Parts: sequence; C-alpha cells; structure tokens
Amino acid sequence: MTGRRGSLGLPELWEATHARLDLYHQIATGQAKTSFRNAQIAMVVGFLLLVVFAGIALWASTTAVAIVAGGLGAVAAALAGYVAKTFVRSQESAATHLRSYFDQPLELSRYLAAERLVADGDLTKEQRGEILSALVQAMVAGPQPPAPAQPVVLASVPGQQGP
Repeated sequence: MTGRRGSLGLPELWEATHARLDLYHQIATGQAKTSFRNAQIAMVVGFLLLVVFAGIALWASTTAVAIVAGGLGAVAAALAGYVAKTFVRSQESAATHLRSYFDQPLELSRYLAAERLVADGDLTKEQRGEILSALVQAMVAGPQPPAPAQPVVLASVPGQQGP
C-alpha cells in the first residue's frame, strides 16, 4: 500500500470530497428552490385564471359566453395544476438528492473507519486482502436504499385483553 497513498492521503481526499459535495449541494438546492418557486407561480397563475374566467362567466351577457368562460377557466386551472404538480415532483426529487448529499460524509467516514480498522488490525495478508476486496465491492456498489419500515407487532401479555 505504498506509492499512490501519498497522493490520496486523508487531507487531500477530504478536500476533494468536500469540494464535490459543496458543488452538489449548490446544484441540488438551486434546483429545489427554482422548482418550488415555479410551482408556486403556476399555482397562483392557475388560481388567478380561474378567478378571472369565473368572473367573466358570472357577468357574461349570454349563456354561451358563460359556458365558454367557465370551460376555459376549468381548463386553465387544470393545466396550471398539472404544471405545478410537475414542479413539485421536481422539488421532491431535489430533496431526495439533498438527503444523499447529507449521507455522503457518513458513508465516507464508514469507509475511512474500515480502512483504519484493517490497517491497525492484527490480520494476515489473506485476511486483509479479503476484507479490502469486500470493502472495495461495497464502495463500488454504493449505498443501499433504506429498508421499508416494518410494522410494529405488539406482544400480548398473558391475562390482558388485546386492543
């Protein structure tokens, strides 16, 4: 483990990782803010169009104008709702990416701790090789998604009635 270790020491690795994470954070927060703002604008525009067309329908001189204005208001509101929903989904995606951003330092600290345990452990060359191989495979595979929450099963106490 000589040769390349000097170029990838902990301070250099930390700086490189931190710089990447900062850039990633800026991109994800910018996307989240933009998507949220655009969703709010789409909702406001849709509501205003609905109000305007409803007003036109109420004060229309003929039934045909009222029906057309009401229909246009409903279509405009539905379209604005669809656009807003799309932006909200984009904001949710950005929030998911932000969670990944905050998980990254924890993941890196786990790898560094594993590296230290292997380096400081009283292991044979074969054991060290197996552990490092497993560690590299885990790093390449990336973090696993969280397991779905399991329902809580309450044990019944003898002599008591259930809920």
